[in-house]
Amino acid sequence: MIFCDYGIVLMRRPLRESDRIVTVFTLEHGKLEVNFKGVRLAKGKLRALSEAFSWGDYRFYLKKGSNFPVCTGGRTLSVFGGIRQDLDRIYMAQHYCEVVNKLTPAASPSPEKYDLLLGALDDLDACGTAFWLRRAFTLRALDLAGFGFRETATGPEAELWDTLHAGSWTAVRALPDDERAAVFIDGLFSRFFSGQVDINLRTLPFVK
Repeated sequence: MIFCDYGIVLMRRPLRESDRIVTVFTLEHGKLEVNFKGVRLAKGKLRALSEAFSWGDYRFYLKKGSNFPVCTGGRTLSVFGGIRQDLDRIYMAQHYCEVVNKLTPAASPSPEKYDLLLGALDDLDACGTAFWLRRAFTLRALDLAGFGFRETATGPEAELWDTLHAGSWTAVRALPDDERAAVFIDGLFSRFFSGQVDINLRTLPFVK
């Protein structure tokens, strides 16, 4: 079966000498583990489509009885060049992708989560990092995954809380730094990820 879909690369890992297994979060088919054959070779034609946090229009082939589609073609829509020029932006983009990856079951489409990730990467690419971005993104991803804290009764001021959950990225960037509120939110994340769902976010030490 051949099918096409838009997708964002969440992570990749080497397979044998020249291949990669790439986790692609697609718009219509959800999170897929995809075999990219030969992309680690110098002449690998699909290399750009297999790179971390790349956005593309993919063509896949799924053999009957197999769980791993093979990427047979496609076109790159964006590699987010602004992100790749700055280490802090790279870490943040990787963190966004890891959060979505850890909160998304395989083959479970979520257009809302897809749009959240794509919008956050676009914003990061254009404008760089900011104090509240990581927390706003994680709160929204948790909300879409059914684990949200939006109705939490105590903690940050209502205007801050509402902006983090539903404001534009421009509005999130305009929020004043508030270390006390940030510590409160980070505490919520820590208790949820490590205590409730036993998830270790490997990118967390590298983002602010």
